[in-house]
Amino acid sequence: MHTLNLIEPSLSSVGYRIVVFPDGQPHIKIDMETVADEHKEKTITVYTRITNPTDLMLLLLAKNTLDYLGFARVELYISYLMAARMDRVMLDGEPFSLKVIAAIINSTGFQKIKIFDPHSDVSTALIDKSYAISNHRFVKDALEDHFSHYPAEKFCIVSPDAGALKKIHKLAAALHIENVVECMKERDLKTGALTNFKTTVQDLSGLTCCIIDDICDGGGTFAGTAQMLKEKGAAKVVLVVSHGIFSKGVGIPGVDALYCSSSYRRVKDIPCFDIMKYLE
Repeated sequence: MHTLNLIEPSLSSVGYRIVVFPDGQPHIKIDMETVADEHKEKTITVYTRITNPTDLMLLLLAKNTLDYLGFARVELYISYLMAARMDRVMLDGEPFSLKVIAAIINSTGFQKIKIFDPHSDVSTALIDKSYAISNHRFVKDALEDHFSHYPAEKFCIVSPDAGALKKIHKLAAALHIENVVECMKERDLKTGALTNFKTTVQDLSGLTCCIIDDICDGGGTFAGTAQMLKEKGAAKVVLVVSHGIFSKGVGIPGVDALYCSSSYRRVKDIPCFDIMKYLE
């Protein structure tokens, strides 16, 4: 398969070099010795993570370069999509950020786009010719890794809020997990403050509760949920997240074990699974 891998350069069949000009503008230079005429008649797959505006700009420049070189079909795999959480206008006076990012990506003309565990269905609704890659294989690997060390633990999987519930039930069906715990919380959209963590389950005594979600940023949702689960008797709380931002570090109060992928970045000190395994 012919690839331009902006996540793992060593895996890219097309060689390239990234330059950043003094004014901060990113630039890409393709190694023409790695591009043959017969390659241009086949599909080339671009792999990227879009964590900031520079990543997005670099992707646009890479696609423009491939178009000028005459590649007939260019497909895109995104490990992390910036602004996926901003999938609606939260408050008056704020932008619909995901719609803006989607419009930029749509302007490039990729023939197919796949996105690893996007925050909601809005991403694939807004981005043309796009499809979600589920987190099922990643979660399966994370749970198998954990329970290979603790085989005797009885466990449940936990949806931390209403937004994650639909995906949690699809995951449970795919992995044949029967015990699903639904949790809720309240968020003040103006301040971001989280309160009123609760669940309909009254007794979690002795269970390892595995919270599954797409993104961990500051970790407030998971700290509050973990505390509530342990008040219900949970013996241990394990957190499995597809995209580990960890803006406040990986030490989350109440969370006993933490797993993520390298979709956003490679994370030290916790099990961090290589995202390239799941971009298929």
